[in-house]
Amino acid sequence: MSIILPFILGFLIAAVGIIAPGMLNMTIAKLSITENKKQALLFSYGAVLVVFIQCFTGLYFAKFLDSHPVISDNLKKFGVVIFILLTIAFLYAGLKAKKPQVEVEIKDKKNRLVYGISLSSLNMFAIPYYAFVSLTLASKNIFDFSLLSIVIFSIAAALGTYFIFYLYAILFKKVEHKVGFITNNINFLIAAVTGIVAISSLYKMFST
Repeated sequence: MSIILPFILGFLIAAVGIIAPGMLNMTIAKLSITENKKQALLFSYGAVLVVFIQCFTGLYFAKFLDSHPVISDNLKKFGVVIFILLTIAFLYAGLKAKKPQVEVEIKDKKNRLVYGISLSSLNMFAIPYYAFVSLTLASKNIFDFSLLSIVIFSIAAALGTYFIFYLYAILFKKVEHKVGFITNNINFLIAAVTGIVAISSLYKMFST
């Protein structure tokens, strides 16, 4: 398989997964506003390092599951349920969204690189997210679990995450007054993506 496709998939899947305002994004936004862009990006370097490790771990775990069909099928069923719940949650968030406030606690005098590593490590959703998505892609024959594909996908996921973090660091202050509108549309976009994944997985599940 060409290295281009795993790279594109990794970049886009990571970007979609992290684009909604959350703990990491809003921390970067606040660091950029209250300190400076350099400190915000230093935080993002640490967070992205963890994303690479989480993505690689998730894909390697998915490779193991892919070679054990019974376990893999059960996990896919569980994953479909999770994505249906996520679709509902993001739709609800989009309908109820208000302008998010940059109200995250910043640890004073803490190395921003280490802070990014520690805060990103708390994201327990990343590993199962990449595992399920990669299994879904593999079932559609657009991804394989070769070591090269896993590494390329993980690097691209880290870059896609950094791209979103960078946008938060440099643009948040300029578009802060439009964040409510942006958040609504992001939530609906993510709901559409998770809904499509869930529906396609259900279709494949019941058509086999």
